[in-house]
Amino acid sequence: MFKFSALLCFLLISFQLTAQDSIPKWKFNFQFDDRISSIRDNSIVLIGAKFGYQYKQLTRIGIGTSFMLKPVEFEYISKKTSRVVTNKVDFWYFSIYNDWILYHRHHFEVFVTEQVGFGKPRYTRELGDEVLSSTNVDLYINELSTQVNYKISPVFGLGAGIGYRSLFNKQSLLTSTFDAPIYMAKLIVYPEGVIDIIKKKR
Repeated sequence: MFKFSALLCFLLISFQLTAQDSIPKWKFNFQFDDRISSIRDNSIVLIGAKFGYQYKQLTRIGIGTSFMLKPVEFEYISKKTSRVVTNKVDFWYFSIYNDWILYHRHHFEVFVTEQVGFGKPRYTRELGDEVLSSTNVDLYINELSTQVNYKISPVFGLGAGIGYRSLFNKQSLLTSTFDAPIYMAKLIVYPEGVIDIIKKKR
């Protein structure tokens, strides 16, 4: 029984390695990478994109960028002036990413992603039309997520996922503002599919 199990494992591993050998080693990958998240319990939308390369059906690496669609506003009454004060918060960041592909079969793909990035938040405090203060600090961001991609055509695919955003520079004000769950939806463009269509039209 042990010999049979060992032989079966050997055959499965050999089949996987053979299948990987038939796949181009490196290919370009592009995807829009939008997220729904929150800042201090206020929902936000992050617009993003990723550019990178995929190695067989094993991993992807590259760079990405994300920014808030619109700022989040907080209002409170100042104890000193008894007037309504508005705080606006938004941020952007660049990142490098790595996808570890756990499962790939036909049109489906399941993978774990880590993004490590650098960005800037902007806090603006307004009293009426007067800007009282604006703060600009560095953010060092880490995002971990689990995602699923589905290839709907040779050119386009859809993706979804869930994860968590946290900061490396742990400061109470920053972490309470920016540490939050993330929910992803994205459109994927397969460059090899676009190239094939162009070749066929020639």
